[in-house]
Amino acid sequence: MLSDFLSRGGTFKDLKDMSEDSMEAIYSVAYNLYEGGKYDDAIKVFQFLCFYDHYCKKYFLGLGACLLMQKEYDRAIEIFGYVCAIDTSDPQAMLYIGDCHLAAGDSEAACVAYQAAVDWAGDQAQWQDEKQRAQGILDSLKDGE
Repeated sequence: MLSDFLSRGGTFKDLKDMSEDSMEAIYSVAYNLYEGGKYDDAIKVFQFLCFYDHYCKKYFLGLGACLLMQKEYDRAIEIFGYVCAIDTSDPQAMLYIGDCHLAAGDSEAACVAYQAAVDWAGDQAQWQDEKQRAQGILDSLKDGE
């Protein structure tokens, strides 16, 4: 019964009848913890949010950002990879995957991710800042070869 509910697009948020306002209030707590550098605490709150709504990419972006800041690059890449699977028209996660690879010293994988971010951003107006950042890093990596 639960698996049927979830397979039809349901979330634990729906199952527990949690409002969007409640989820947003919890997200604010997680975001403030992240901004305050309290990554361990923020991770716990973001994990809660991800569990309750596994379709909301901003929760996973927050969780991945915490892991990136803690230099847990492999875990962050997994989380950002999930975001990519949710929405391939949004280049943010691929940009952060590039950041993880670059920070881990794998410039070749970083270049692949940054190029994907540039491609995914395309001409979409809302992603031009991300596109410019990815292209700038790509250019500097190519200049350094």
